[in-house]
Amino acid sequence: MLLPPNQKPAPPLPPPLRATSPSLNNKPVRATRRRATLSRGLKKTTRRSRLPARKELSAGGVVLRSEGEQWLVALLKTEHKRGQVWVLPKGHVELQSGERVSDAARREVQEEAGLTDLLVKDQLGVTRFKFQAEDAIVYKTVHYFLMTTQQKQLTAQAEEGLLEAAWFPLDEAIALLEYDTDQAIVQRAKERILGLPSPTQRRRAQPRRRSRIHT
Repeated sequence: MLLPPNQKPAPPLPPPLRATSPSLNNKPVRATRRRATLSRGLKKTTRRSRLPARKELSAGGVVLRSEGEQWLVALLKTEHKRGQVWVLPKGHVELQSGERVSDAARREVQEEAGLTDLLVKDQLGVTRFKFQAEDAIVYKTVHYFLMTTQQKQLTAQAEEGLLEAAWFPLDEAIALLEYDTDQAIVQRAKERILGLPSPTQRRRAQPRRRSRIHT
């Protein structure tokens, strides 16, 4: 197209501008990332929730032996993800064979600690907890029994991954135990064997304060 001699050609049009408004560029990107993060979290939660639940029943014992004027308790050392820890002897109740809980407690103590001379006195209590195994979420119930013996020799069951078995004074054993549930069970055994009142009994024995009426 020919232009008049004195007329300059119009400058070329600038290229189209990219949208720089936060409402067009930034927010959708952030929202997409947030959705991706949430979706990954949901996938993890979904995988965990798909694990089946399994109930397990176990039994164990707090085995006490008198030496002089003090009582000793048998503990076992085992390997844990936290390292080597001290625990109480316990194991599964063989329900399929109709095994009683008290019999299972005696059998497991005999197998894990090598104690054959055992007197099962009475039940100390029950602990309940859950943990995630490789194939299931496990809800475990453990019945503990107070036992006494005069046998000194302990033998840790290596087949069950037990590293050591040893006697400890009651207070030292409570401090050494890894789990607070085990600590509470040994504390209860201490109160039973020494004839000490439990915290509940001590609270009940305390006189109630009479409320004062202000006039």
